[in-house]
Amino acid sequence: MGYALFANRKIYYTNLIFTLQSKLDNIMQQKQSLLNFSSNIADGVVTVEEIAGDASNFNNYSEFLQGADAYINTPDSEGGAASSIGEIGSMAANQNPSEEYLASIAEMLNTSVNEKYAQQYNKRLESMENQLDMQQKRIESKLTVAQSQLQAVEQAEAKAIENATPKYNGVG
Repeated sequence: MGYALFANRKIYYTNLIFTLQSKLDNIMQQKQSLLNFSSNIADGVVTVEEIAGDASNFNNYSEFLQGADAYINTPDSEGGAASSIGEIGSMAANQNPSEEYLASIAEMLNTSVNEKYAQQYNKRLESMENQLDMQQKRIESKLTVAQSQLQAVEQAEAKAIENATPKYNGVG
């Protein structure tokens, strides 16, 4: 009967270890996905190729693009950049009204504003990564405990088997 109890405990701890290791693998994949996403948005420009090459982050790209658009269209007083963009555009138009000049100024503005938004968004990604790190540490602690419990059960099982086996001092 004791062997069944040990076998049951071994199965329980083996399954628990497998589950915890699967959770760790999942967290590592999420962290890698966030790292890929972060590197793709670092320049403030998201291309179709980047989105297609990283489909696991499609929702993140969509949210980033919507947020960047809102950042560009929100007044400075509300946390955006629309007022500054408008003022710089007006100054550029007063200085040189040629279409080429205004297009180059608009391109420079879009690039710098998108980079600024990407920097702000990366702070949010760092927070998400910190949460994943904390989850990972908790799971690693549970995994260590489960592994030590499994080892203790295996040692107890071996001792029980040794004690249950008859000993012979020799024949005759």
